[in-house]
Amino acid sequence: MLHRLYVLCITLLMLPCAVSLSASLAVAEPVDITADEISRTADGVVIARGHVVIIRQWDTLMADEVKYRANQHVLEAKGHVIIKSDKATIETDQAIMQTQSKTGHMGHAVITLAGGERITAAHVKRVDDQTYEAEEVLFSSCPIDEESWRVAASRAVINQAEGSFTANHARLELWQIPVIYTPWWQQSLKRKSGFLMPNVATGKRRGSEISLPYYFAPQANWDLTVTPRWMSARGLMGELEARHVSDYGHESINIAGINDTIAGSTRSRLGGELQWRLPANMQLSAKADHVSDRLYVADYATGNQISSVFLQSIATLSQAVQHQDFMANWSLQGMHLQNLLLQSNATTLQILPRLQSDARWQINPNLIAHLGQQSTRFSRRTGENGWRVNIRPYIEMPWELDGGGISAVLTAGVQHTRYWLQQSLLPDNKPTRTTADASLEVRSDFERIGAQHGWRHVVSPIIRYDYISAPNQRGLPVFDSSLVLLNQSNLLSGNRFTGLDRIERSSRVSVLLENRLQFNDLDTSVKRDVLIVRTGMSYDLMRTSIDTALQSTPTRPFSNLLAEAIWQPLGNLRLSSSGQYDTAKRFWADLNASASISSADGDHVSATYKFTDARYTTKVQLLSLNSQIGLNHRWKATANWQYDMLLKLSQRTALGLQYNHPCWTLGFEAYRTNSPIGTGTASNFGFRLLLEFKGLGSVGS
Repeated sequence: MLHRLYVLCITLLMLPCAVSLSASLAVAEPVDITADEISRTADGVVIARGHVVIIRQWDTLMADEVKYRANQHVLEAKGHVIIKSDKATIETDQAIMQTQSKTGHMGHAVITLAGGERITAAHVKRVDDQTYEAEEVLFSSCPIDEESWRVAASRAVINQAEGSFTANHARLELWQIPVIYTPWWQQSLKRKSGFLMPNVATGKRRGSEISLPYYFAPQANWDLTVTPRWMSARGLMGELEARHVSDYGHESINIAGINDTIAGSTRSRLGGELQWRLPANMQLSAKADHVSDRLYVADYATGNQISSVFLQSIATLSQAVQHQDFMANWSLQGMHLQNLLLQSNATTLQILPRLQSDARWQINPNLIAHLGQQSTRFSRRTGENGWRVNIRPYIEMPWELDGGGISAVLTAGVQHTRYWLQQSLLPDNKPTRTTADASLEVRSDFERIGAQHGWRHVVSPIIRYDYISAPNQRGLPVFDSSLVLLNQSNLLSGNRFTGLDRIERSSRVSVLLENRLQFNDLDTSVKRDVLIVRTGMSYDLMRTSIDTALQSTPTRPFSNLLAEAIWQPLGNLRLSSSGQYDTAKRFWADLNASASISSADGDHVSATYKFTDARYTTKVQLLSLNSQIGLNHRWKATANWQYDMLLKLSQRTALGLQYNHPCWTLGFEAYRTNSPIGTGTASNFGFRLLLEFKGLGSVGS
């Protein structure tokens, strides 16, 4: 039986004497070679047989047999030859390599590139470790056992440095059937300028449409895509998207424009995004989105954006500072809103600018001092505008019983607001408001843990008292405030107004009782809430309105009774329901229910139901279904349906079917929208088609 020989740090010259070994380093780098048998012929040819492994600086060669001719610096390998590098893996039955360079010749070779692309050729010339010239070539990105497309050519050059596969006399074959012939074909192997696959779709609002994007990548850190899009019902639209990255962050800009034949006008959209990391832990972020008219989004957007009410453009410069027990942050912001429900945007408020800061100083574990500030300039072309400055100092006193079980937080502070108004109809253009507030929240957790620590049951009663001394505020402007209806998220809060223009007057006790049943999987250490039940309500001793325009009726002593239940018997099955019951008039004011089941590979089915009584607010009764189901390991079906039970009308319906092959994807979706939006008719319908070949690109949208 042959024994395995290990020869360390020996050159491919294989010179017999130790004196010549050091001299050989001037012309060849040391390598490691192992084989079952190594011998040398009388004419100086070194022969290695059986599991030969030769390690060079730029690659590793494995073969059944290797001959090295020292005089010509030629290495001949045969048998099952494999050449591996970080750029590619080559498998061939024979190879002739130059030991002083990265060149060589191979017959009947298969080259697998780092990106997974595979080139099969009758003969390959290796120009260097990133460039190959091949004859009688087959190129594909598909798995070898499921090859759906390939490019066949008489000759090709693979240049990994440039990221290109360039072939002469090429034909594209689908399932080995030639469909396209071209005397010249270039396939991109990495980010590179060129045309992308076209997109196609059809629908009632825009007619039949097709686009042909061109991708331009002149530098490694920026690129752009130019897309002419023709729509039979609208005309020709031009789109441009540019992107740039740097050490600071990244930026992008999007521009689209069309001379719309239906609207009879020129329409456009401008958007962009910026994210920068600046010195001193500062950050600059910006996002812009603006359209020429309020119906643009409804006509040209897809998905959920069709029903957008506001478009927002915002820029923020911020910084956070921390030193031991002191933390502070500030931000300077400007924001522009575009209201798509209004014919004119003149009455829409803009924020130009807003300076906001918060400071927190932990004096000791039971005393924390806070100081918050917000200064905002509200601007609009029509209507009241001006400055608002709000300052809020307060203290926070957390406490917890030794050993846990009971915790409490006492908060007390004041809030002062001052306005400087322009174009005001109010008698006082410099009104002020000062309020004082205090709250105490006490929580206790009663828990029981199973004998094996697999189950945990926790009952948590929470009691909160809020006192806010606020004056009547009917004489103040209203820039950003509205009263939020009672819900689970604001039950334990003192002020239920959004914004800072209104502060609720209250002396309110709120109670929430939470039951939580948790399961701890001892095998995986994964904890899951199996059942959560919450119920709560509040009692207000003051029951007064601070602004009858925003709070038309005084608050009843007892609020609605809130209830919520979440049941998750399995990790992928979730049932939930929530609602609030009017105990005075004895009716359900609001009800929500949902059920969902999902799988680890992304399949899911969910159903939701929402009901709101007209005696509480605007009447609503909606049923929604959403699903994505894998019919088998390749077929997938999707469905989305929203049904208005009051109008007895399907507002939105979409059905889709998709086939995912390792080498290509085919998808189809039909949709119908009944909402009267955009410049089209009351309903819109159409279909989208997706055809994508891995490594080639896609056709569709």
